[in-house]
Amino acid sequence: MYSNTHFDTVGKVAVPFGTSQDAPRENVFLFDANALLDANHGEMDHAFAGYLADFAEQRSCYILSNLNYTETASRIPSRLRRRLAGIFTSAGTEFWRRNELLVRHDHDFSDEVYEYVARMVLHSAYPNKQAPLIDSGSATLRICLAGTRVGRTAKKAYLAWENEHRELDSFIASFSRRFPDHAIFKDTQTSLLITPNSFSTAEVQNQMLRRHKAARVIAYLGKTAAGGYAKPMCDALLSRNVLSTVAGPSDISQLLSYEKRSMKTVMPKIAAPSRLFQGAWQ
Repeated sequence: MYSNTHFDTVGKVAVPFGTSQDAPRENVFLFDANALLDANHGEMDHAFAGYLADFAEQRSCYILSNLNYTETASRIPSRLRRRLAGIFTSAGTEFWRRNELLVRHDHDFSDEVYEYVARMVLHSAYPNKQAPLIDSGSATLRICLAGTRVGRTAKKAYLAWENEHRELDSFIASFSRRFPDHAIFKDTQTSLLITPNSFSTAEVQNQMLRRHKAARVIAYLGKTAAGGYAKPMCDALLSRNVLSTVAGPSDISQLLSYEKRSMKTVMPKIAAPSRLFQGAWQ
């Protein structure tokens, strides 16, 4: 039935939202920012953003992003941002509510790390490389060899080359050997993200549960995030929680329909934009 969606069950969960014999728990939702965006344009469909904003009025919703807050906020319409319970940015090392930074994990990367990253970029064999992106956060480093201001065509060209040569995998292996006290992941198909071992994305779950005692976390993550920088959080999910890997907004809309049906009262009614389902299961 769900050709684009893979359900990773945690504990005894056996269906998208599971059945529990325990007392009903508050459900809080965590969405991978990249899974909310249009794959071709890198921004949210406004109709889908409105649908999610209406849902966030009735359930506590959070977003997890590999990007910094400024970049993340630029991709999420303000109507949705105002209704979110919070946004975890820079791979979860920062927690924002609206425009206020509430939690930040700080780490000073050594000059040796910066120099090694610069050498990796310099020695890339990609023939058409432009000025690469090296984004430094409070406790993250992001590297995108496709370049800082390239269009979709150039990014597709780089991805095709990377799929053939697997250079990023070589970078990950060499960096991991040299700096075992840091973690390095693919945060997209064309970029890498580095964090210190002093931070784990498992802290994202901890932050949510501090704010919602005894809640059940329902996480919708893209495959790259779930297998990459967010994997420590996925591995740490408590047995009552649910993780689903999704391909995009259409998958999320379908899955949220199950949660809507479980609500005793839905005021106002939430209707998903019909175009989100067109071709979703082809």
